[in-house]
Amino acid sequence: MSGLLVLRPDDAGQVALLHAKSFSESEAWSAASMRDLLKDPNVLTLGILSDGQLAAFVMGQTVAGETDILTIATDPDQRRKGLAGRLISALVKRVGERGVTRIMLDVAEDNLPARELYRAHGFAEDGRRPRYYRAARNVPVDAILMSRSLSL
Repeated sequence: MSGLLVLRPDDAGQVALLHAKSFSESEAWSAASMRDLLKDPNVLTLGILSDGQLAAFVMGQTVAGETDILTIATDPDQRRKGLAGRLISALVKRVGERGVTRIMLDVAEDNLPARELYRAHGFAEDGRRPRYYRAARNVPVDAILMSRSLSL
């Protein structure tokens, strides 16, 4: 495992590939979409490499002193190694240094491992979006809204 790195527009292909491995086909973001986000100065994307390949990444967009975690993905073969936790901690630290006071995200109600991960990193549930996601067999699933305040 390598250290943390800031991902750039040239990394869009690897980011999109990992996103596609981590999410259903209908939820995967294209390389063009990833490139546009990676070019955005308000978006910070951190990644971890394993054997020269992107093993995990987190993407957060900061607007008006708040950061929204847009997506986080870990290669299925690299899960349960603490990579997502490392990325969340690093993102919290980096955006906190930039004056961010709150981090938000949404997560599918049925994604219990992710919800537990976020709770372990200080996020609390503070709302829901009914029928926001589509799960297996096209069944609607609520999005759980979570956030965490950062002390100044």
